[in-house]
Amino acid sequence: MPDELEHGRADDLEPTPPPGPREAPTTAAAVLAGIEAVAVAAYAVVIGLSALITPGSMAAAPVVVITFLLFAVGIAACARGLWLRRRAARTPFGVIQLFGLVTGWTLTQGDGDTTHYAGYAVLVLSVVGIALVINPALGRDLET
Repeated sequence: MPDELEHGRADDLEPTPPPGPREAPTTAAAVLAGIEAVAVAAYAVVIGLSALITPGSMAAAPVVVITFLLFAVGIAACARGLWLRRRAARTPFGVIQLFGLVTGWTLTQGDGDTTHYAGYAVLVLSVVGIALVINPALGRDLET
């Protein structure tokens, strides 16, 4: 018994969600955060590949790629926290959605139809994320 307490058990390390079914807004917020994390990571990969292909653009690319990958990891952590119903994930998820509003608006002001459509998509997802994060059902579902 002292050996178990000293070293810990593997099943004690993994947090378990509260009992009962997950509320729909909690599930939707966790899935949305997961989609956003994958999208940001994919964007980082595209930036990196583009820098490798385009001569002379390699100087700042590693910093930008690392920054976006760190941001993707943070969003994924929010997704996991929301999936496990951790209250601490709610505020960072809301802040990420505010960043999404700024990013989406900036993209809608850019050049080209593709950039505009991407901006509108980011804006819509961010508004949906804000609606989810302020939903009272999500707040009730998260444990303290």
